[in-house]
Amino acid sequence: MTADPTTAEPLITRYRGLICDLDGVVYRGADAVPRAVETLNRVTADGVPVVFATNNASRPPEDVGNHLRGLGIAPRGWSVVNSSQAAAAHLAQRLAPGTRVCAVGGPGVAQALTEAGLTPVRVAELSGKPVEAVVQGLGPDVTWTELAAVGYLVGTGATWVATNADLTLPTPYGEAPGNGALVALVQTAVDAAPHVVGKPQAALFDLSRSRLGTARPDTLVCGDRLETDIEGANSAGLDSLFVLSGASRLRDLAFAGRAARPTYVATDLGGLLEPALPLPAGSPEHRVDLGPDAVPRLPNGGGTGPALRSVVTTAWAARDAGRAVSDDDGRWGEIERQLGILRLDQAR
Repeated sequence: MTADPTTAEPLITRYRGLICDLDGVVYRGADAVPRAVETLNRVTADGVPVVFATNNASRPPEDVGNHLRGLGIAPRGWSVVNSSQAAAAHLAQRLAPGTRVCAVGGPGVAQALTEAGLTPVRVAELSGKPVEAVVQGLGPDVTWTELAAVGYLVGTGATWVATNADLTLPTPYGEAPGNGALVALVQTAVDAAPHVVGKPQAALFDLSRSRLGTARPDTLVCGDRLETDIEGANSAGLDSLFVLSGASRLRDLAFAGRAARPTYVATDLGGLLEPALPLPAGSPEHRVDLGPDAVPRLPNGGGTGPALRSVVTTAWAARDAGRAVSDDDGRWGEIERQLGILRLDQAR
């Protein structure tokens, strides 16, 4: 849906459904991201359905739902979809009902396979009986033995599906190895690559839209990772809101290629209730000067939202024109502080 840059109506009112990431957007570890809970409760109360779509396949959707309710999100107007369900749906379209599939990862992997009509088998239960496929997802108790088994099964011809390829996972203590790191470990031992269903691939977005019942122009994606949430939304033909409450930072956004540039940007999920002003990369009236340090100067006044958009569009326009833009982390971190943008762990 193309937004009118002069409108002052809240962003979310321009859409009929929201696909929202979780880690770094709604919560980080056990804690809610500031403004997330009250924003989501307002959105669902106003009749906009939400699907929480996450690449993290370690927990079943009901466990994630309990976490969300525990944070104070009202129990209405939303559901949870994870990449385990996308993996199971992919295999269910290709395998006969009841087919044995090896499940590696947290309990969400096995549950998704069962719900899709397939028979999950843990590595310890293989007992030499063949399986048609193996689904590899993240789990806190995944062992070397299980990763080795994935390689052995792939070597014998089993279909290999990875729930996602995220190299890192946000935690309250920093970034931890994600499922993509474990997939890469297996790939060092096999001459094969898995079929990946999680973001930025289309499967998880398609499954989420089917839950919402919305068309592409009426669906908004919200996420904190440019390389998964935003690039995936662009590939799926969906508008997106990038929030600076999680993994990707302002410097990352300033240096994003066209495939990973969002439609909107905000400090956090509260941007859904702010004016629907897209990032107008081609509009000179929204740009500011580059300072002597090759970093966009902050405009005077106008609030955080307009200033943030001006900084980003200036950096994009300069880079697209072949001009130098500083990539100094410290300088971009200073701009974040001037804009009042803090990571959740910095806000404590």
